[in-house]
Amino acid sequence: MRYSIGLSLVSLVFVTSCASWLGTDKTSATLKDPTVTSQRPTTAFTPVPSLLPDRTPSARPNPTLGPEDVADVVKAGQVSLEQRSVDPICLRWEDTDQDGDREWVGVYLRPGDPSRLEGFVLDGQVWHELRAGEAERYGFGEYPTCELDVNDTNVDGKVEITIWGHAETSIDLLHIFAWGGSGYDEIASFQGDAGLELADVNNDLIQEIIVRHNAGDGLAWETIHKWDGTNYVWNWERYRWLHADYPHAYLSTDPTHSVISFYLALNDRDLHGAYELLAPEARVTQPYETWARGFDTTLGVEVGSVLEVERTESRATVTAQVRSHDNIDGYIMGQLWDITWSVIREDGVWLLDSARQQELSRWEAPYFQ
Repeated sequence: MRYSIGLSLVSLVFVTSCASWLGTDKTSATLKDPTVTSQRPTTAFTPVPSLLPDRTPSARPNPTLGPEDVADVVKAGQVSLEQRSVDPICLRWEDTDQDGDREWVGVYLRPGDPSRLEGFVLDGQVWHELRAGEAERYGFGEYPTCELDVNDTNVDGKVEITIWGHAETSIDLLHIFAWGGSGYDEIASFQGDAGLELADVNNDLIQEIIVRHNAGDGLAWETIHKWDGTNYVWNWERYRWLHADYPHAYLSTDPTHSVISFYLALNDRDLHGAYELLAPEARVTQPYETWARGFDTTLGVEVGSVLEVERTESRATVTAQVRSHDNIDGYIMGQLWDITWSVIREDGVWLLDSARQQELSRWEAPYFQ
């Protein structure tokens, strides 16, 4: 957007061309991945791995099997499972260790109080148990769930086994395993009480893991974890609506909710809703039509790390980190902002009055979704 992500008021906007808003001519701009410098611990980012890594070559190609061969493989697998008194909920026949031969990988429900979802890999006659860490309260889950996938989830050239599960009434679980040379190692596990998702958040063609938590008042708090070549590490956090139903009720009963609602409205392209969260004096300074044009190029806005740092009976100071994506002459440009809002109370609601902002980083994204 050509105008300030903070307020787009006359006193705050860069009333110049798009190139000037980027701080330099586009052809000479230095583009880099965002580095978050919020109140959270500083995270060192690893350069994005190649989008097309060299995969570990298989020892030999998988043979072409006829119907009789397939029947023999299935029968042998069934015998091994029956010997272990395992009744699988679902099975897949995949090369999970990349040795050129396929293995049986599946999940089953272990009886108990409560019951527990378990996983396994059957490599010929060798049984590999897939287990959650001892400190994990719910293991893979409590219910008979068939949500199992085998692929290169993090685009590191290795095959991962992903197992999804559920516990209690709203807890979602995700466990990821990979072949470690002599067995299958758990490389990551996640738990959220409002959902889990694999999605390309950073627009780098590699999926991140989104962990959702119920933040109350119809809001969800999402933490995003990115693969750094060794582990999944914290990358970004943001507020989202807990439910996708429209229209949303914008919260303005406290200063932080007003700031969060403002950016959620912008991200929903509800510019009228965002404008109504501005203080009357701010709206007088710039009419709606002029203010809204400042977001003509905006593709998306995310707000995270919202913190109230000061409050009196009628005025508060709220800081926030904001990420924005804009289409600037066909280029998808991302920016990370550190914004400090002055929020005032009028007629029992908190409205956004003015903002100070600092650009922390800028980068070009391959695409935006």
